[in-house]
Amino acid sequence: MSSLTTSISPGSWILVTGASGFLASHVCLQFLERGFKVRGSVRDPTQSSWLLEGPFKSYAAIGAIELASVPHLGADGAYYEAIKGVAAIIHIAYVTNIVPDPSDVITPMVAGVRSIMNAAIREPSVKEVVFTSSALAASSLLRGIDNGTIGRDSWNDAVLEAAWAPPPYGVSHAMANYPASKVAAEKEVWKFVDGVNLHFNVNVVSPAGITGEPLNKKHIEGQANWVVHAYRGNKAAMDPLQASFYVDVKDVALIHVAAVLDPEVKSARLQCWGHSAHWNEVLSIMRRLRPQKKFVDGYPDLYHLEVSLDQTESLTLLKKWSDKPDRNGWTSLEDSIFENITNPYLEG
Repeated sequence: MSSLTTSISPGSWILVTGASGFLASHVCLQFLERGFKVRGSVRDPTQSSWLLEGPFKSYAAIGAIELASVPHLGADGAYYEAIKGVAAIIHIAYVTNIVPDPSDVITPMVAGVRSIMNAAIREPSVKEVVFTSSALAASSLLRGIDNGTIGRDSWNDAVLEAAWAPPPYGVSHAMANYPASKVAAEKEVWKFVDGVNLHFNVNVVSPAGITGEPLNKKHIEGQANWVVHAYRGNKAAMDPLQASFYVDVKDVALIHVAAVLDPEVKSARLQCWGHSAHWNEVLSIMRRLRPQKKFVDGYPDLYHLEVSLDQTESLTLLKKWSDKPDRNGWTSLEDSIFENITNPYLEG
C-alpha cells in the first residue's frame, strides 16, 4: 500500500465534513494513519472534542487534526474558511432531521452540495472531492419494488417524487425525505461535474447499511445503527426493513480513502453495499456471539432482496488500498457485527 502512487501528497490537508459522524470519524482516522492531516468540520467543536482524544489524541498533539465550526452546512460561504489550503474534500455531512416537510431535509442537503462545491471552485489547492451518497440514491431497497440490476445510471426517482408529493405532509413524507435528499444531493453533484470546467476530480461513494465499530457512544444511539436495533429488539425499526445490504464501516472508510488517493479513479460512482442479509441471519450471528442473551424471535419468512449489482470496482479498490496483502472481499458480516456489539458503549 505504501508504494502506491497517490493523487495528492502525503501530509496534505483533507477536509472531512460532518467529522463526528459514525462513518466520517473512521474516514478521519484512516487518513491520519496514512500520514495525512485532517480538518474536520462539525456543527459545534465543543461537543465534538472527543475527536481530539482516544485514538485521535496522538495526532491532535502534533497538529495533524483540527476541528472547524460549520453550524449550517447549506449556508452561502459556509466552507470558505474550512476549505483553505486543503488538497481534498470528503463531504459526508447530511441533514439528520426526520421530519415531514421535505424543504427541511432535501433543500438544505442540496444547498450543502452547492456550498461545498462553490467553495472548492474558489480554492485552487483542491484536487479531489468525494461525496458520500447512499445505496438508496440508486435503489429503494424494498422487497418487490426494485428487482433489476443496479448500474451507473440507476436512480431512485420514485422516492424523490414521494417526498415532494403535495401537502399535508405526514409520516410517508418523513420516511421518504432522507433517501430523497440523497438522490437530490447526488444529482446536484453530477450537475456540477457536467456543467462546470472543474479544476478537481469528483467521485461518489454510495454505501448501504453501515455496521461495525463505533468510535463514540452517540454512534450507538443513531437511527441508522441497524445492528443495535436488532440487538435491542427494536421491532419498530426492524419490521419495515427485514432484508437489506450491510457493509462494514472500515471498508466504506477505506473506499473513501481510495476515492481520494487513487489517481485512476475518475468521476466514479462507487457502490459499496456489502452483504445481502435478512434479520434472521443477523440474529443468528448475534446468538452465536452472545449465547447468554435473549434476542427477539426471528421472522417466519427469510428472504433476500432481488436487486443485484456489480461491486467489482469497489472491491478492487478495497484490495488495492488495504494494508492486508491477503485481503479478499468485504469484511464478513459476523466480524462486523462482533465489532458493533463488542465495545465500551453498548450495554447489556
